[in-house]
Amino acid sequence: MSEQQYQVLQPVIVTSTSLKTYTGDVILNGCLKAASVTEKDSDGVVLGLKSDEGPVSLQDFYLGELRCSSFVSSARNKLWWMTPHWGSQARDILPETQFVLMQTREDGPYIVLLPLIDSGTYRATLRPPSKGVDTPHSLHLRIESGDASVKASKWERALYVAAGNDPYALLDAAVAKAAALSGGAKPLAQKQVPKSLDVFGWCTWDAFYWQVSAKGIMDGLQSLLDGGVPPKLLVIDDGWQLTEVEEPHRKAAAAARIAAAAAPQNPAVAEGLTGGDPNALSHHTEASEPHAATPSQSEPNILPQNMPRSDSSATTSSSSSNSANGAVSKGALSSAQHWLIELIGSLVSKLMYALNSVLSSVEIPGWALQGMSALAMGPLQKKLLQLYAEGGDHSRRLSSVAANGKFSSIQAGPDEPWEGKQEDLADVVRHIKKKFGVELVYCWHALHAYWSGVSPTALGTQTYGSQITYPTPTPGVLELEPSMTWNPQIVAGIGAVPEPTQLHKDMHAYLTGSGVDGVKVDVQATVGLMGSKLGGGPSMTLKLLCLAPDDLMSQNPVLCLAPNPAITTKAYQTEMCCRMENTAVARVSDDFYPTDAASWTCHLGICAYNSLFMAPLVQPDWDMFHSKHPAALLHATARVVSGSGVYVSDKPGAHDFELLRRIVLPDGSVQRPLLPGRPTKDILFADVLKDNKTLLKVWNINPVNGVVGVFNVQGSSWSRKKRAFYTHDPNPPVLQTLVTPTDIHTFAQSSSAPQHFVMYSDQSKHFTLAAHQEELTIRLQPGKSDVVTVAPVFGVGGEVQAACIGFVNMLNPGGGILKVTMDQAQGSRGFAVCEVLTKGCGDLMMYISQSPLLVTASGCRVTFTYNDNQRMLTIELPQASDLQRLVRIEL
Repeated sequence: MSEQQYQVLQPVIVTSTSLKTYTGDVILNGCLKAASVTEKDSDGVVLGLKSDEGPVSLQDFYLGELRCSSFVSSARNKLWWMTPHWGSQARDILPETQFVLMQTREDGPYIVLLPLIDSGTYRATLRPPSKGVDTPHSLHLRIESGDASVKASKWERALYVAAGNDPYALLDAAVAKAAALSGGAKPLAQKQVPKSLDVFGWCTWDAFYWQVSAKGIMDGLQSLLDGGVPPKLLVIDDGWQLTEVEEPHRKAAAAARIAAAAAPQNPAVAEGLTGGDPNALSHHTEASEPHAATPSQSEPNILPQNMPRSDSSATTSSSSSNSANGAVSKGALSSAQHWLIELIGSLVSKLMYALNSVLSSVEIPGWALQGMSALAMGPLQKKLLQLYAEGGDHSRRLSSVAANGKFSSIQAGPDEPWEGKQEDLADVVRHIKKKFGVELVYCWHALHAYWSGVSPTALGTQTYGSQITYPTPTPGVLELEPSMTWNPQIVAGIGAVPEPTQLHKDMHAYLTGSGVDGVKVDVQATVGLMGSKLGGGPSMTLKLLCLAPDDLMSQNPVLCLAPNPAITTKAYQTEMCCRMENTAVARVSDDFYPTDAASWTCHLGICAYNSLFMAPLVQPDWDMFHSKHPAALLHATARVVSGSGVYVSDKPGAHDFELLRRIVLPDGSVQRPLLPGRPTKDILFADVLKDNKTLLKVWNINPVNGVVGVFNVQGSSWSRKKRAFYTHDPNPPVLQTLVTPTDIHTFAQSSSAPQHFVMYSDQSKHFTLAAHQEELTIRLQPGKSDVVTVAPVFGVGGEVQAACIGFVNMLNPGGGILKVTMDQAQGSRGFAVCEVLTKGCGDLMMYISQSPLLVTASGCRVTFTYNDNQRMLTIELPQASDLQRLVRIEL
């Protein structure tokens, strides 16, 4: 092991009963009573487990007494997503925890605990002590296949434990090792990052939801182009595919779609603003998740709190001759009796449909969940399916690999009869690229094709042999979301294709032939759910991730599902992220919800801390946002320091072009920093959402300087009791923090790092000359943000010093500085020459110790000003056809 590697991973010491750090601090005491060390090297320790009960599909094991002073973790909070959590004892560990970074003492080494996937089939997660049985320090681990018929009694790889001095280097190495043990995902450093990350994008989801159409896309692209902010990436989200519901509900579902398309638009939607009103417009939530907001008094919330609303959401009577329970014929009852049964069935179904709000703060006993499941899959199934069919798309199945009739021409819209029309996605895409200069078009699809799978009866999909399976959520998922019992995919079943290779090959061949460049892959957690009857979630996920044929990879590696999709969502669970061999981009948080005010600030904290776990394997994607929105600046600031792709989901005409021009260059490119953004070292174990004292700081580096984003995100968080985003403090405090050059971890870890820096605050528009450990105070109101650029000072001969801040008209000024050199001047004129390779336009700001004699850009003189007191040089670089220019400063 090299000296650098030795500093990254330090040995974990194994004694007869415990695991210790190389400094002698106990990590787990008594762990070897229940577990055994199955692998050990200089990089860490792997623990295995053995059941005394014989073969089981699920078992909880006592791991020992956890000893730590503080930890940060990431735990699943619903079927689809995970959130960070902080604590200091095992009792603070949450169910379904997938990652723990901790310290045994404040100045001690860092330790990481990573549950593994064993034998490709069994998924491990950490759990808290059993109530009333264990001590507060008792740590447990659950291992499960996800299918009651798939059992084992011994697991060689259940938990990986590693330690080191540097938390970021430790995580990079340890998570990569855990992924190699669990499924073979390569580290991010070995993956090809798609070029979509470096251009501005527009996603159709919040703009149209399922009503997306060719005409709407044309309107949106034209709107952005007219404002001088040309998107180079278009993501056509859910709504473009041809899908269907079960036969009895197709007529009502079609009527609901037409009514929704023709419904008058909410003024808040047209303006693109919510004004802080969380009920102003609908937003995309998963099939089982509740809104955080309280329903409007004027509109009773009888629809599920988990799907976008439709004005045609009221239940219509079924044309079937059977009653709600499917057993009593209409002819055997009087009209009054039949009407009463229908009414009771409808009311009970709607009650279950909206029951998330009731379940927010109560424990649901197992017998009650079993009863609800029996109702949902028995007498109320038909009514629930009718409600799901009318209220959204989560019970729909793919009926063709081709697009639907809303893409029959460039003028096709959602407010006209389009079902049955011949699609022409290829012509639509061709027009988009030619007229609007879009370079990359991506299309959404679920990993298993669509929300409820593939239709076994549709002419376009019969050949794939889909079989309807009715999943059973794991106990861990039901613990987090009891309403999964009547989730649309549970009640409707999922159309699972036994051998999906040909399906995906056909889907991607169609998209490639239509000129589509990539895919946004979604709904991965449903694959785990689907596996409950097909060998388990880990096994099913592995099967789908390994299906891409070699010939498709060679034709278009971006389109191929396994190697490199553009954006992967809902892929945080270890059975997914540890198997994504070449996938380079994945979401790290729940959606950006434009109407859920409680989610706006905590979204950033969730992204930043989940990135600790995900960034070693993928470039974290922080999701889209809206440019015209109460939290627009907060989210725009977060995106530019995160290293994530930058894309919005504005409705046509609803844009803040002044803000967009601070993050997007005139050619449609963005100035993205080089690394995944992560919390600074001093706040790793601070709860930036709820402790009322800590500001979130996210660090990153540009080609020449560094950047720290500072955010006041106190006041809201995900409530596991309410199962919703919740504002626990409506009046969070004004807070301040100190930013130092060493917050940029790259500047702190090397003895050869620069010793003097210039720090520039975007909020105050001032910069400070600082030594290595000096501080800049940042003070922020709730929901506000700042960007601090940290530029190293360099010089020639000790007489001339300079530091390049960048284009201060941009939110990430240093992103436009590609290279800086300074040399002694040749000849008699001047003393030194500083050359700055730039990409951008606007005001280029630098610290220079003396006034320049001459400034040129690509050989042409340019205007500049110099402030002698601050030693601040500002160079005006007007917009030009070539945004990359060499600026030469003679001193």
